[in-house]
Order: sequence, then C-alpha cells, then structure tokens
Amino acid sequence: MPFHKSAMNIRLKDKHILTAYCRRPTGDALYSELDLNRFIGAKKGKLTWSCENFSDCATDVTLRMDGPNHEPLLQARLDDGEGNICSDELNLSSCIKNEDGHLRYMQCF
Repeated sequence: MPFHKSAMNIRLKDKHILTAYCRRPTGDALYSELDLNRFIGAKKGKLTWSCENFSDCATDVTLRMDGPNHEPLLQARLDDGEGNICSDELNLSSCIKNEDGHLRYMQCF
C-alpha cells in the first residue's frame, strides 16, 4: 500500500526531508523522516529516482497532495543544463512505503 494511505501530517522539511506520522499495524502512529536527497536527483531538468541531491540544484521545491487519491507530489524547478528552467514533479508514493511506522525507500525500477 502506498505510504500516504497510512500516514498523517505529511510534510516537507528543509526542501528535502519527507516527514509524516505513519500508522503501524497495531494502530499507533510513529513520527518518521526520510531524506529524499539520498534517493532523488535531477537530470536534464527532471526529478529522477535512484540519484542523489536533487535539492542542491532545485528551486521552489514543494510537496502537494493531489488527485482523487491525494497522492504526494514533489514539485521543483530545475535547470536542464542548457540554461532553461523546467518545472517537474515526482509521485513519492511510487517508491516510498510505510514499513511498520517508518518511511522507507523501496527500489521501484
């Protein structure tokens, strides 16, 4: 199950740390943090999984819950390497899970 279905107060801290209160199977919730810089990078103006340090070159970084399933979308403006500034977004639920009350990155490719 995507992490956002079992988490509350999903936020972005310091433009690269995902925070949430994640429910455990017992029903209680734990505060958890995950540094997205360890798993997301930027290539040619696009946010990319399995890279690092996207926030070093990103501006206007935000997290918003969108769509009918309120999916967590990381948004940023990035340089494409040719002098153009591009806007891109990445659905965090595709590669992040709630594992017993802790946010965890999972290989998704």
